[in-house]
Amino acid sequence: MKAMVLSAGLGERMWPLTEGRAKPSLPLLNRPIIAFALEHLARHGVKEAVINLHYQPESIRGTVGDGRKLGLKVHYSEEPIILGTAGGLKKAEPLLKDSGSFFMINSDSLSDCDLGAAIKKHQESGALATMVLMPQDPKTGYSTVEMDDRERIVRIAGNPPGDSDPTAGRYFFTGIHILEPEIFDFIPPGKSDINKDIYPQLLASGKVIRGHVHSGFWREMGNPRLYLEGAISVLRGGKDPSLQPLQYPGGIYLDRVLPPKQVSIEPPVLIGRGAIIGAKSALLGGVVIGRQVTIGKGCSLRSTLVWDGARVGEGSSLSECIVTSGVSIPAGVSLTNKIFLRPEGYQGKKQKMERLGQCWMISL
Repeated sequence: MKAMVLSAGLGERMWPLTEGRAKPSLPLLNRPIIAFALEHLARHGVKEAVINLHYQPESIRGTVGDGRKLGLKVHYSEEPIILGTAGGLKKAEPLLKDSGSFFMINSDSLSDCDLGAAIKKHQESGALATMVLMPQDPKTGYSTVEMDDRERIVRIAGNPPGDSDPTAGRYFFTGIHILEPEIFDFIPPGKSDINKDIYPQLLASGKVIRGHVHSGFWREMGNPRLYLEGAISVLRGGKDPSLQPLQYPGGIYLDRVLPPKQVSIEPPVLIGRGAIIGAKSALLGGVVIGRQVTIGKGCSLRSTLVWDGARVGEGSSLSECIVTSGVSIPAGVSLTNKIFLRPEGYQGKKQKMERLGQCWMISL
C-alpha cells in the first residue's frame, strides 16, 4: 500500500517558527512532526510514501531521509512551483497510479484514526474517494462537509452550489483521503485543490465520494498556538508509541537521562537526552525539554516547549512559551505567551518583534 504525504506548503500561519524550515520538520516531542504521520501510516500497512516538497525541502529530506527508520520507503516529488493538493498529487501520479487504493494525508495533523478500518470500508463501498471526517463544531471554524444518511458526501464548503440538505450531517475534514487510482483521470496538470476544485466537480457529475467518521483523537498544527497545545496534548495522552520507551513512573518521559535532582515536576514532562536541569527548578503542567538544553537553577517552566540546544538563564519563569533552538534566555526574566527566536534571520518582519538579550521575542 502507498500514501501521498502533503508537505509542500509555505507554513505561513506557523510563522515565525517556519522561518528557515518547513513546517513538517518542526520538532514535536523532540521528533519532526512528519515522523508521526509516517509512522502512523506504516503501522497500518503502508510500505511506500511520496512526500511532495517546495518550501525549504532540505529540512524535510534531512529529517526523514529514505524513511527506513520510520518503517517505510520514501520517495520525494519536487514542486519548483507549488501546485496545490490536487496538482501535487497529479505530479506524483507515476509513483502512485499502480498502487490500488492509497492514502493522501496532511503531514502536520495528528490522529489515532484506524486507517485499516477506514480503507476496508472504502474498498467495500466502491467509492472513488473517501474523506475521513469528524463531527462539526461551529467553534472550530473549519469548513463544513455535508454527508447524507448513506454516508455519501453531498457538499464541501457549500460546493457544488445548491440548497443545503437539512437532513445531512455536518462534519469537518481531518485531512485524510482514501483514493482510487482513477482519481488521476479527473485531475488536470497544473495547480489545483482537491477539495475546492476536483471534489465539487466530481459530486456535480454524480461520482460517489464517501465519508468515514472518526471519533477519536485528532489535532491540527496550523499555527504556533495550536502547535503548543497539540504537543502538550499528545504528551498528556501518553499513547503515542514513540513515548513508550521513554516512560518513567508518574507521567515523566526521559530520553537517556536520569531524573533531575532537586527539581519539582508536575507531569507530563519530557526531558531530552543531554539536557541539564538546574536545582530548585520546577517543570509544571506539560513541558518538553529538547536535547542538549540547559535550564539554569531556580527556573520555573509551565506549559512550555524548549527546542534542542536552547538555554534558559537562572531564576527565569516561562509560561506557555516556545523557546527555539539556539536561543539563550537571560537570567531572571518572567514571561508568558512568547516565542523566542535566534538573533539571525527574520528579515523584513522584525517590526513585530522585541529584543530580549541576544534573542528576538514575539507574542504567541
